[in-house]
Amino acid sequence: IGTAEASAMAGNVLDSSKAMGLSVDQGAKLFGTLMSAGNMSAAMAERTAEGAYQLAAMNNVNPNLVMQDMADSAEVIAKFGADNLDSITKAAIQARKMGLNLKDVEGIADNLLDFQNSLNKEIEASVILGRDLNLQKARELALTGDLSGMMDEVLKQVGGEAKFNEMNRLER
Repeated sequence: IGTAEASAMAGNVLDSSKAMGLSVDQGAKLFGTLMSAGNMSAAMAERTAEGAYQLAAMNNVNPNLVMQDMADSAEVIAKFGADNLDSITKAAIQARKMGLNLKDVEGIADNLLDFQNSLNKEIEASVILGRDLNLQKARELALTGDLSGMMDEVLKQVGGEAKFNEMNRLER
């Protein structure tokens, strides 16, 4: 691309970053991650980020915090890849609703995929919560990188978002 195009692209990224409550560094990191992990042009990355911002707002979640979380979670986005960008965006919004962030969601996925330890924790959680849990579907979704589906399944198993938010630290 030419110098004029690069300058215009940088200006668009800066404007979008500011509008989404991101610092220059966070904006550059988020757009760079979307462009490299998602194999997107700058315009596509901008539309994807703006879509995530709007989706957060429609879900009554502070979109600036969701975008900051996504910007600060470039490694998570790169790890789960381009095929899962929609799921990652939805998971970031779900996480924010629950007082968590994408790195917490990644930790949940990693723990679910540590099968032996996960099975032991599932039994312990069943005893603590007084109900039978079955996190097999959540494990399958984590394995495929469907973070949003995984979070939906975990919430379903614990009784929903409201029930999760009522839990103490040990129960969570």
